[in-house]
Amino acid sequence: MYTKKKLALATVVMLPSMAFSGQLMAAASNEDLSAKIQMLESQLQQLQQLVAQQGEQQKAIETTVSRKIDSPASGMKFSYGGFVKVDAMTSDYSDGERASSGLGDEILVPSTIPVGGDGGASRFDAHAKTSRFWFKTITPTTAGDVSTYFEMDLLTADGDERISNSSHSRIRHAYLSWNYDENSTLLLGQTWSTFMSTMVLPETADFIGPTSGVIFNRQTQARWSHKLRNGGTVHLALENPSTGTLDGGVGFDSNNFDDNSVPDFVARYDGSLGQFSYNIAGLARQIAYDTGTQDDDEWGYGLSLSGKYQFDNGDDLKMQVNHGNLGRYTALQAFRDAAVETDGGLDVFEVTGGFIAYRHLWTQKLRSTISYAMTKADNPDSVADTSTEEVSNYALNLFYSPTTNLSFGVEYFKAERELENGDDGDLKRLQFTGKYVFQ
Repeated sequence: MYTKKKLALATVVMLPSMAFSGQLMAAASNEDLSAKIQMLESQLQQLQQLVAQQGEQQKAIETTVSRKIDSPASGMKFSYGGFVKVDAMTSDYSDGERASSGLGDEILVPSTIPVGGDGGASRFDAHAKTSRFWFKTITPTTAGDVSTYFEMDLLTADGDERISNSSHSRIRHAYLSWNYDENSTLLLGQTWSTFMSTMVLPETADFIGPTSGVIFNRQTQARWSHKLRNGGTVHLALENPSTGTLDGGVGFDSNNFDDNSVPDFVARYDGSLGQFSYNIAGLARQIAYDTGTQDDDEWGYGLSLSGKYQFDNGDDLKMQVNHGNLGRYTALQAFRDAAVETDGGLDVFEVTGGFIAYRHLWTQKLRSTISYAMTKADNPDSVADTSTEEVSNYALNLFYSPTTNLSFGVEYFKAERELENGDDGDLKRLQFTGKYVFQ
């Protein structure tokens, strides 16, 4: 921009100079000629000073604008990104109409699969609610780098499909991370539970994929992470507790409990052996309730082992095995935490499950994932026979990426849900998706 201004001003100076040259040739006196040349030189000098001043002003403006994105003063780095994802799906329910909550229309929620019905139902749905946006900052300080991260999407069940298809945004992640030395970090805020392994989540058209067997949870926490000399990383966390749901018989409100007095405790180790990466995680949590007339609490536990093997040809195999009093941590809370006995005490449920997923690269632009997931509960005898005993789902997909960050996919999955009394039902879904990642 500075160079263009100099050329323009030079043109302004040259044009009157050329016009004036004719006058010089007609001048009768050398003194007049000298006076006019001095006047032109003075004007040119003034113009050069003006150009220099404008250049300095332009540099000041550019510096001010740049500080809003990448501040030289503080060293703060700002970045943003996300993706737009559009899904269209046809769903076939074997045993009755779909649940009225609506969320099961958009993603697989095992607990919403109808069971024991006389007939089925088929429905078509399309949405863009899993599209998301994030931004983050990294600022170096004398005490170490401080990072912030914020992410939101639109996956709520309150949209109106009749006219505007509106849907409220929701917070997915909001946290700060302080890297106070080369190997140690303190994280505060809402993000994936430390008990969860994001490394093993497979590529699927569905929002989660192997929902029936995966650990999946986001919540507010305080997490300390430390890299060890052997290359592994240990994580210790205190996380927001919640009892979730209880089985208490007729007239018992099973969903209104947030009576925990201590946080959930989580420890995880991340390691690798050659081309195999793994996580080992442990969970200790309080399961509690207080109705005002009766109350109780029990301690529960959970264990999770996750692994990913990367093949030389680009294929990968992902797996996870889980066991314990997992409640809301697995299968999107398909199982309750405990049963309330006649004396008011709690009989805690145990569940066992997991998944396996294999991805194959057909070409550089074409790939497929096949997966199977399952979790089964060891429900106590006192539980209602309408409680869920087992959920499972398998899926097969095909994805095509014509260019970087742009993908189109088709996926078929079948999910099943079975109750303690033997009633069962399934959901068959064919889903198409288009996604573009920007950053």
